[in-house]
Amino acid sequence: MRSMRLILLCVTVLAGCTATPDLEPLPGSLTYGETASSRKTQAAPGTKIQNRFLHEGRYVHETYEVQSDHTYKLIRRTVVDSLGD
Repeated sequence: MRSMRLILLCVTVLAGCTATPDLEPLPGSLTYGETASSRKTQAAPGTKIQNRFLHEGRYVHETYEVQSDHTYKLIRRTVVDSLGD
């Protein structure tokens, strides 16, 4: 079981290294269920924003980048199994 978790963690980390054109938001994501123009921020363009939440028993870590129109763009997601299993 421990080796399976290690394999899944490695696969997740390696998957994060590849370029992903557009990540779809999950329930709990900052942009889930919204249009791009409905969430704006005062942060400067290029600023990175972190979001962490629990989704289907797994921890999700997301990184957003503030765009020139002050909307968020999801640029990275890492999913890790719950440590309590």
